[in-house]
Amino acid sequence: MLSYPFMQQSDVIYIYQDSSLRQPADRTIKSFGWLRKIGLLFIALSLGGITGPFIPTIRLESGYYVSQTKVALAAQNDPVNALPPSVPIIFNPLIAEDGKIIEPVNKDFSLIIPKIGVNAPIIPAVNPANPKEYDEALLKGVAHASTSFFPNEDGTVYLFSHSTSYDWFVKDLNAVFYLLKNLKEGDTIVIYYKSKQYTYRLTDKRIVAPTEISYLAPQGGKKRLMLQTCWPPGSTEERLLIFADLIDSSTL
Repeated sequence: MLSYPFMQQSDVIYIYQDSSLRQPADRTIKSFGWLRKIGLLFIALSLGGITGPFIPTIRLESGYYVSQTKVALAAQNDPVNALPPSVPIIFNPLIAEDGKIIEPVNKDFSLIIPKIGVNAPIIPAVNPANPKEYDEALLKGVAHASTSFFPNEDGTVYLFSHSTSYDWFVKDLNAVFYLLKNLKEGDTIVIYYKSKQYTYRLTDKRIVAPTEISYLAPQGGKKRLMLQTCWPPGSTEERLLIFADLIDSSTL
């Protein structure tokens, strides 16, 4: 019985309706509510899948520019007074952009690039032609090519690493060299090898095709440093090369 008949009493008409009639509508509204929540969840997951790969990039870029802004503001608010010519200048490459002293991650074999915040271990003698070998090495730090020289030898030290911390099809990578693109001529790079500090000054940057591999051959005669990563960051279309000359070496 869905409704009661009209009842008239004292010229007042009463209409009665079974309350069960509203239940299907209530259930429908609740069903739509759950569907909407599920739909919003799927949208959120989709957006996360799209934006997720860019989060490491945003973090690295924003961190770098925040650091540069702090340095610029500090220099503006507290300018350094010029010293008299008679005062010797003590050069210390292990000073970060914010003025803090950098402590190397290790002194056996490590790389420090103060301007972009790189402080990473170097994995020695990695075969650059063996993907399995260098992929394992790059998860731990920067790879030193087995075809190149060591810092204490007369030749070019060749180091390579990833430029992105996200790979669409494989796994998370160690993006030590993502900010390499921000280096400029004159920037300093430091390598620690067997407790000795080797300081290099950047002299050149080049973007080359992957097929251009002449630089992989051992280059002796002069103590230099070459850093390599993929370009643009996250792709394998080209290679970014950084060249630097040794300007100082000292035993700690």
